[in-house]
Amino acid sequence: MTQHEPRGVVHWIDHYVVCTNDLPRWEAFHSAVLGARTAPTPAEVLDLGIFQTFTQGRHGGFIARTPLPPTRGLGKGLPRYAFFVDAADLDFHQARLASAGAVFERPVRTSAEGVPGVALYWQDPDGNQFEFWAPDVMPAGAMVGCGPARVGRISHGVFEARNLARTADFFKRYCGLEPLRDKARATDTLVLPMASGGRLIFRKVDALEGRTTGCGLPDAHTALVVRDGDFFFNLKRIWSELPEWEFDVSSGDVVAKREDMPPRTVLHLSAGGRRFKALTKRGDDWFDWDTNLFHFYGGEPIDGSMSVYEGRNIGHYIAQIEKEPGGALRLLELVGA
Repeated sequence: MTQHEPRGVVHWIDHYVVCTNDLPRWEAFHSAVLGARTAPTPAEVLDLGIFQTFTQGRHGGFIARTPLPPTRGLGKGLPRYAFFVDAADLDFHQARLASAGAVFERPVRTSAEGVPGVALYWQDPDGNQFEFWAPDVMPAGAMVGCGPARVGRISHGVFEARNLARTADFFKRYCGLEPLRDKARATDTLVLPMASGGRLIFRKVDALEGRTTGCGLPDAHTALVVRDGDFFFNLKRIWSELPEWEFDVSSGDVVAKREDMPPRTVLHLSAGGRRFKALTKRGDDWFDWDTNLFHFYGGEPIDGSMSVYEGRNIGHYIAQIEKEPGGALRLLELVGA
């Protein structure tokens, strides 16, 4: 940890999940555009969808049981996920998008989301929103391991928020993130720079678009990387202050007035998440004020700086702790039980 780094601060987005009404189409499209490869998917997830890997990240496509709601469109629909690319490769990426039949716009120069660069907005056949992002200054580690598709790691996610001040307070408390103060930033936008690179961005909206888990979709979420040693530090703080929601987010059930519910924790659908819930009665997924779903993901720095890290999920930590003498009691201590 560096001298000026707050304990528990988020460093990167490790992965995300979006929803689709046609899983084979989603799989083929993202393979063509991102050079993504479908990964072995855990048995407990197969009924929901699949994961793919690319560069230093991965993403998931989960099956929506009902037609996805309309999107506000390119550069406006939310959530939106972006990937680092080199500015010199933008023509190459446009050609790939055109070949895949993607809806996209010509690249635009912008600093509206706090950092100057060039954005290329595009969407998949389900209307999920994406972006290729070529910043003027590329963070260390952003393009490590990129293959022939020339797509780097996930650069940022853009989410809905109905009260930016409330959202800023929430992510400062639980993720150690401070708002960017920049005059070039759009006034309806909250920008939270992450410690190693990239941003969490929240756009002010009056009403939620309906493409988040809290609005009834199965486990659409974002995984936020923290240092390995901070994983339970962050979760214990959340567990001590937020209530547990006894709900299966994979069910697709409609929850009355879900948009009015407060932040809360909930079961994570991985095998590790299910086991942790069974052992401790707490989930390691958590909702913010606007039904956006997140979970922490541990990162063991490879070079000490978190520019490149080895990812560790909740299952990894359970396996470690259960090997220790008194491991079951240790798990209960971690959640304050």
